[in-house]
Amino acid sequence: MIRFIASKLALAASLACALPTYAQDAPEPSAAKGRSLYMSYCARCHGVNMVNTGVSFDLRTFPKDQKDRFERSVTQGVRAMPAWGSTLKPQELESLWLYVSAGGGS
Repeated sequence: MIRFIASKLALAASLACALPTYAQDAPEPSAAKGRSLYMSYCARCHGVNMVNTGVSFDLRTFPKDQKDRFERSVTQGVRAMPAWGSTLKPQELESLWLYVSAGGGS
């Protein structure tokens, strides 16, 4: 019985070590990653390098002290803007904020 329990514990430990954890696998947030995400998800409405075409909110003017508002707007959507909460991972949202709060550009 002790061998059985020991083997199960060893198996569980080896599986736990083999399974990747989200924190280890997720890249560190960065403005460069945010730019890539912005180009994929946001540029079609908010403009390349955040240079607005007049169709949507000008992100260059987004208040730098309103990160919570930014995250809520991106994850839940605002008016015609879709909600990206089920698409973006937390590190991706942080990267996007780093890019937008830095003022965009390239």
